Amino acid sequence: MGSFVQLGLLLLLITGCTTQSTPEVEESDKNSTEKSEIKFLTATEEIKNFKENEQLNSSVPQMILPPVYQEISVFDDGKITFSAQNTSFSKLLYSLSQTAGLNLIIDRDIDTHIPITMSVKDASIETVLDIMMEISGNYYILKGNILHIKQFMSKSYNIAYIHSATSFGSELGGDTLNSAQAGGSSSGGGGGGQGVKGNFQLKFDNPSKTNDFYGQLESNVQALLSEEGKYTLNKFTGTLSVYDKKHNIDAITTIIDSIKRKANQQVSIEAQILEVTLNNDHSLGIDWTAVKQNVATAGDTLSLSQTLGLAGPVAGVVSYSSSNFSAVISALNSNGDVDTVSNPKIKVLSGQSALITSGKLVPFWEKEVQVTQGTGGSASTNEVTYNRRDVLDGITMGVTPTIMENGNIMLNIVPVSSKIEKVITYVDGGLTVASAPVINIKEAGTVIYARDNDLVLIGGLISTTTSEVEESIPLLGSIPYLGMLFRNTVHKKEKHELVILLKLNVDQQ
Repeated sequence: MGSFVQLGLLLLLITGCTTQSTPEVEESDKNSTEKSEIKFLTATEEIKNFKENEQLNSSVPQMILPPVYQEISVFDDGKITFSAQNTSFSKLLYSLSQTAGLNLIIDRDIDTHIPITMSVKDASIETVLDIMMEISGNYYILKGNILHIKQFMSKSYNIAYIHSATSFGSELGGDTLNSAQAGGSSSGGGGGGQGVKGNFQLKFDNPSKTNDFYGQLESNVQALLSEEGKYTLNKFTGTLSVYDKKHNIDAITTIIDSIKRKANQQVSIEAQILEVTLNNDHSLGIDWTAVKQNVATAGDTLSLSQTLGLAGPVAGVVSYSSSNFSAVISALNSNGDVDTVSNPKIKVLSGQSALITSGKLVPFWEKEVQVTQGTGGSASTNEVTYNRRDVLDGITMGVTPTIMENGNIMLNIVPVSSKIEKVITYVDGGLTVASAPVINIKEAGTVIYARDNDLVLIGGLISTTTSEVEESIPLLGSIPYLGMLFRNTVHKKEKHELVILLKLNVDQQ
């Protein structure tokens, strides 16, 4: 009985504890529990929430980051006012350094007694210091709060250039008449009479010394060095190192910058070499007046050195455009049949020479016999050699463009046209021992000024060719044996004029 009572009390105790440990859940708590569940928002809702939060936080100022690099002047934009008359350089430096709060070091090779006269008011300390350096011929270096005054400095330059020195030479013209008459007598007594000799020669010479880039550079540097200055030039790497006073270094730097700028300029040249077979109406040459009128019709002006419209050397310049080029070609077509001989394109450095050659090389042989006298009664021996010489049947043109300060181009042009008309052979002992060509040469040389994107015209190089043409009566001329009675061989002459068109373009650096 007692055990049942104890068991009942134990169950009652457990029930009471369970009831107290489970509090009642209010309706609001139930709702909050349900709302605590995870909810996925749509993209539209997320954007809306972001805008609302952005408006709430718009009153918060944005954080400004300091710049990554900011140059700080040790002079701190300080101003200075003073007057000095014939005051020593060192005394002014001491005053200036104290005002700026800098330590001062002066190299011992500097003349500290240089008199300086200045009067400044509320001037920048840095500006005043720069002017003092210009007057004294020195310069300064700032290391922290130390102002170091120096006179000599070292500087290196990288001057890469092609290791070559080009040259060209051309001689145009020569003896126009060279004859001598032996015997005879003059009114003053007996003696020989000398014939008339005419000589006109035009020589274009550009020696390699003129185009020796490093040689010219060294001479310029030597002329700008002071007595204490020194330099070294490594031509292999194109490195120049100079040690001298600052104003000498500045002068050398200026001229080197100018040389490098000029040396790197180049001109693109597109050449059109044309041969015009003249018709009967223009047997004297191309009517350049008509060419000029055609260009004027296209809306431009062709400047010619010769406008007679007759044969003779002519050079002209016109701005390049498709309409101008078409106008020139159209005018040439009216003078005869136009054939393109060559169309080379090259780039030339300013002041350097380029060579354009078009045609074929024809070999000729010459026999040379060298006789060696025998000694001691032995017979002499003959050593026979044959020397080969090549002759160009075509055209050679030398071009040297020089870009001027204003951007214009000074163009030196030397075209030479050579055409083999026939070959003369020399026979000795029944054997041909030598052969030589008869060459029809047309040459010209001119210096002309042009501009970027100009078209340069050169003409007046006229030659005459003779060819054998067989004429026959149709059908009758083809009859065997009897056909020769109805055939005839005639010598036909044709006149050709060589026209050179050069399109110029300055390559921009």
